[in-house]
Amino acid sequence: MNRIKILDSCRGLAALVVVFHHVYTRFGYLFPNLSQMKIYGLLNFISDLSVEAVFFFFLLSGFSIRLSLKEGMPVRKLSFNDYLYRRFRRILPLYFVALIFTFFCGMMIHAVDNPDYSARNLVGNLLFLQTPTAYKGYWFSPYGNNGPLWSLSFEMFYYLLFPPFIFLIMKVFRKENLGLKDQRMILCVAFALSLSCIVLNSLFFSPYVAFAKLFFIWYSGFFLANLYLEKGLKFDINFLLIAALTAASGLLLVLKRSDSLREFFAGSAMGTAFYLIAIMRNKWRTGFMTKLEAAFNFLFYQLGKGSYAFYLLHFPLILVLKSYANINIWTVILSLILLAYVCIRLEALFVKRKFRLFRLQYIR
Repeated sequence: MNRIKILDSCRGLAALVVVFHHVYTRFGYLFPNLSQMKIYGLLNFISDLSVEAVFFFFLLSGFSIRLSLKEGMPVRKLSFNDYLYRRFRRILPLYFVALIFTFFCGMMIHAVDNPDYSARNLVGNLLFLQTPTAYKGYWFSPYGNNGPLWSLSFEMFYYLLFPPFIFLIMKVFRKENLGLKDQRMILCVAFALSLSCIVLNSLFFSPYVAFAKLFFIWYSGFFLANLYLEKGLKFDINFLLIAALTAASGLLLVLKRSDSLREFFAGSAMGTAFYLIAIMRNKWRTGFMTKLEAAFNFLFYQLGKGSYAFYLLHFPLILVLKSYANINIWTVILSLILLAYVCIRLEALFVKRKFRLFRLQYIR
């Protein structure tokens, strides 16, 4: 299937929100008069969307995985091996580049003696066990204080969880092909799984439990892609189900305030909003919506093609720039524009390479 241009543009926008948040919070002293301007509230609002932007990456990831399953569900040897090869080829090379880049940036700012750069922490990141340091009892922090790396462990967990998850579901349903009714039930199972892990995470910390508590967000994207392929993105029982699950997560948040439930609700609401926008896009294919989508693609599509690399590499560069006392905002902006250009080229190069070392017989 050809790439859907608007999805890349969405990735570009999400990456830009995350990068803006890090610039805005690390270089706030470069905006001394900003608090007197009306735009100050808007910039704060955009900056505060950084976590939601990462959740949007999870949603898009699940959506894209469903579109990429050319060999069918990854529950048999051929399809499973192909599935892992495609995931590892897409994620690992740039991830390794990010770890190396983070180390060299750490050397530039004389920070490699910090615990975040330790060999132990590096091993934890190579095993995709890093979590945000805000998680009480975390095992490993993002390597070299490269904060965005926390989300890569979540992504990898979802990639590895999905095959046994869907295999078990198919065994329980005793079906080789899952219809829309079955998919709705699976969505509810993913919802219950995430809620269960939120409860468990409040009792003890395990990175796998922490990862799984947001699995519903990722699987919502997968579910929406199923509807997209079936041309079923419309106001119907599927939309009502997504909306009802979002409402349920909101009610739980009202009954018991917690960061985990707030994140869960934010991700659920994002899935509903994504569904609603997709319906509007399908319903109004001409006129204003077409022009709006063309403008959106013009602004963010190119960045979207390098969004993964840009997301991984921007924070170490920000730390290096912040180490210079006389830095100005234009130097920061121009440096990030240059990095974005390099990331677009770098990702294009890596996408073309086959990386056959990842084409292994993971199951025989």
